[in-house]
Amino acid sequence: MLAPGLLLHNHYSMRLILTFTLLAAALPAQTRPKVGLVLEGGGALGFAHIGVLQWLEDHRIPVDYVAGTSMGGLIGGLYASGQRPQEIRELARTIDWDKTMSGVPALQDLNFRRKEDRIDYPTRLNFGLKGGLSLPAGLNSGQEIGLILDRAVLPYFELKSFDDLPIPFRCVGTEMVSGTQAIFDKGSLAQALRATMSIPAVFAPVVDGGKIYTDGGALNNLPVDVAKKMGADIIIAVYLNPGVDDPKTFNSLLGAAARNIAIMIAANELRSMEQADILLSADLKGFTSSQFGRSEEIFPKGVEAAKKKSALLERLALSEAEWRDYIAARQARRRTAVPEPKFVAVDGTAGRRKRGLEEALANNAGKPVDAGELATQLRKLQGSEYFDSLSYGMASANGEVGLAVHAVEKTYAPPFLNLSVNLDGVDTNDIRFGMSARATFFDVGGYASELRLEGFFGSENGLRGEYFHPLTESSRWFVAPRAYSSNRNFEVYSNRLRISQYRLGDDGLAVDLGYSLSRRAEIRFGEALEWQRGKLRIGIPLVPDGSYHRTVSSARFRYFGQDDAVVPRKGVVLQSELKGVPTRPNSADGYVAASAKISYFAPAVAKGSLFFTASGGTAFGARNLAEQSFALGGPLSLGAYGRNELLGNQFYLLQGGYLHELFKMNPLIGDALYVAGFYELGKMYGPVFPNTPRNPMDLSGVVVVKTLFGPAFVGGSVSPNGRAKWWFGLGRVF
Repeated sequence: MLAPGLLLHNHYSMRLILTFTLLAAALPAQTRPKVGLVLEGGGALGFAHIGVLQWLEDHRIPVDYVAGTSMGGLIGGLYASGQRPQEIRELARTIDWDKTMSGVPALQDLNFRRKEDRIDYPTRLNFGLKGGLSLPAGLNSGQEIGLILDRAVLPYFELKSFDDLPIPFRCVGTEMVSGTQAIFDKGSLAQALRATMSIPAVFAPVVDGGKIYTDGGALNNLPVDVAKKMGADIIIAVYLNPGVDDPKTFNSLLGAAARNIAIMIAANELRSMEQADILLSADLKGFTSSQFGRSEEIFPKGVEAAKKKSALLERLALSEAEWRDYIAARQARRRTAVPEPKFVAVDGTAGRRKRGLEEALANNAGKPVDAGELATQLRKLQGSEYFDSLSYGMASANGEVGLAVHAVEKTYAPPFLNLSVNLDGVDTNDIRFGMSARATFFDVGGYASELRLEGFFGSENGLRGEYFHPLTESSRWFVAPRAYSSNRNFEVYSNRLRISQYRLGDDGLAVDLGYSLSRRAEIRFGEALEWQRGKLRIGIPLVPDGSYHRTVSSARFRYFGQDDAVVPRKGVVLQSELKGVPTRPNSADGYVAASAKISYFAPAVAKGSLFFTASGGTAFGARNLAEQSFALGGPLSLGAYGRNELLGNQFYLLQGGYLHELFKMNPLIGDALYVAGFYELGKMYGPVFPNTPRNPMDLSGVVVVKTLFGPAFVGGSVSPNGRAKWWFGLGRVF
């Protein structure tokens, strides 16, 4: 943004003196001038506004009108609703800004199938296929910030005009269809605050009555003219001065775009600055608009800005008696009571989805609103991925007051399209690359039914499809027929050397009967008819080339209790499988195999967690399993050993380590950079090769960066017997 270089302190001093002189002549002796406070937009830099508000109250400076844009509108709206600066500061301090600004629903808020999608496709980009391939209107749907605002202004549900607030208020947005300025002065206060800070491409726009609203910064980021029209005699404007940008930052795509936007916004601010009677400039050099986690550091910058103009500001101060009367009058207009809702009404959706929301939220009628519990319910309902956001307020109907829930359906989906790029650098002499795509169609053949189609190519090629259908709309029992066809490479190692590579094919038809135990857990019982084939590509034969078919009976249990799909910091993950194979090649007997893995993550310090994993499997004495053998080797599976280097009919693997977050990234483009160190100890029984180590172990370290496009990692492992490998990849980590 441009510094107000032409605006001199003496200019404002003379203007204020002249203003007071004119007002003294025009107003009755006992009438004080009306003060308007104008707060600029600026993302996280707007926390300085709280410091300005605190200084004004500490020095008994009254505010009769508030106008703001974007973050200035948000903080100004909260202040106008009666919240004191200390309350707003505490709210800013306690919000999880990384979660709020990332726009990604928490893993535990998703239903089980959406958890599967997040784990299998750990990217932030979520495409839709409704009307063609498209992305959402913003990286952030605004769900979390919306819930914060809904709670903060819930008592003002019957607000006829923003003039009826403890302090009359206006905020500015942009109406996208007409390209004109929108000044919010009535209607839903929460929606107005949500609209004024809807930065295009970052937050999804607010749609109301056919109009589409986004952030007002592009047209009027410092709305001095709006405060004047409200009736203010004296205008105090707060400018968030980020200092001079480093030209080196303009060389990047994002840096150049941000600079151009800043120039456009600065152009509409210069005139506003000139029209202000007192301009407070908060020195925010060293801070950026995305650093929401630094609210406590930015707050004092507002206090300092007010102090610099204390000589001018104190001309507006009230006496102690006048201040007490002013605060009492303001607080008398503040609404704090929320009536008990007698009903729950849902709008923004229809049919079975509407009924589903009303049924799920029906328990909120007939008791006081519990904002925390209600927010939890709405997050979980949003976890179905039908809706971009779910917000709430109160509404009157037929002489009663009820809970009004507004649903915003996704405009770009369903169907959904998940994409993933995978890079496997376990063997640096044989780097594997792959891409995969999953299309999910909702309500195919009934409410809550899904058709999932998946294709992948690269080191593994194939297609998969599954139809998920609850036995009834509300039943936890479901049936899931599926089909699959794939082929992949299977390497065989012996004594550090790759001795064979097979190309294996798997085709099958199957059907599962399952039960959804909870949003975290599922159990399935399945029957499959499989056709398998194998062909030696290079190296020493392990089994003869050929093809065969078999039937497989299975029981599978999965529990996703972790807090994150990529880098969990707490929680438990449990997966187990029992399968029976009545026939197999090279043997007259079938076999039964069981396997299980449990991972536990526990916070140890503020940014670090301990994790422990135990996995194992057994074929209950069956031998000659060939490519059906249990396998160890590769990252997080004895990383000092090659992929599938350890083969056998029974195994265990124990792992324990520490995971630490090094630093946070901008939540709009990623999460954080992590480092982990862990120890691995395993054992393979009935080994395919006699020279397999008896008790393989190693010490491993890995660096993981969690980005908008998915996780990337690089690490290495070293074992006591002198083995050492380094590895890297894109895709799933833990």
